[in-house]
Amino acid sequence: MKSYNYKYIEGIALTSWDIEEILRNIDRDLKKFEVVVDLGLRKVEVEVLGDSISIDSALIDLNIVRDFKEGFVYKVINGEVRRLDMYSNGKYYKLRAVARDKAPTIEINGIHMHRIHGLDPWSDSILKIRAIGKKIKNARVLDICTGLGYTAIAEVMFGAESVTTIDIDENVLFFASMNPWSRGLENPKIEIILGDAVEVLDYINPGEYDVVVHDPPRFEVAGELYSLDFYRKIYEVLRKGGILIHYTGNPGKHSNIDILKGIKSRLAKAGFEEVKWIEAIQGFKAIKRY
Repeated sequence: MKSYNYKYIEGIALTSWDIEEILRNIDRDLKKFEVVVDLGLRKVEVEVLGDSISIDSALIDLNIVRDFKEGFVYKVINGEVRRLDMYSNGKYYKLRAVARDKAPTIEINGIHMHRIHGLDPWSDSILKIRAIGKKIKNARVLDICTGLGYTAIAEVMFGAESVTTIDIDENVLFFASMNPWSRGLENPKIEIILGDAVEVLDYINPGEYDVVVHDPPRFEVAGELYSLDFYRKIYEVLRKGGILIHYTGNPGKHSNIDILKGIKSRLAKAGFEEVKWIEAIQGFKAIKRY
């Protein structure tokens, strides 16, 4: 197992919505004003200096920011503007803004990793952790598929003693280091493991965790994380009386194959009891009984 040292990269996160407000203020002939940046997390002063603007003491060419596209997140680091997307190993990654003042999601090859219709990614994560109930207090939590880290951060916020979170994709963790909403991953209670969860769970002691939150990509992208063998590994690392929260989405809604029935059946075969569908989290809650 390889630990990943998360460190938030300082800078100013901006969207096209922020720039629209700045340009409206410039059109009103304002030379100094405040705007909210970092996707709603902080307010900074903007000063107009000819064809440039100074934001939180960073000088930016107005001609550059006028070209910001909706849905993208941009980051100003040491005066340089970077759009937070990239191609790597045949995949296209994009930190996608869903609203001006909400946590963004990450898209990989156009597939977003959070629910974004009807709720925002942060609220989606909070719902999953609330579904655990009181047993999150002082719990040792295994969080499978870190992504941008929202569930891991929420687990600590709701009282977890420690969180071990696993992700296979270092590029995703890089985007988390750029995302203001992910900087809670610096909390010392959170340990990030870079690796394939299918393999990592083989190195975890039986009964090590009180709670497992399993939040994988969709079934057709990562089918191995929905397999009976993998569910048995999750069952093994949970203590007796432990809780599993398993996000699945609702794939059967758009398919002739009832994937959810198969998931529920495999969880039961792995030994889980009280396997219940929770509509609010689009996933299952299950118990490892005594």
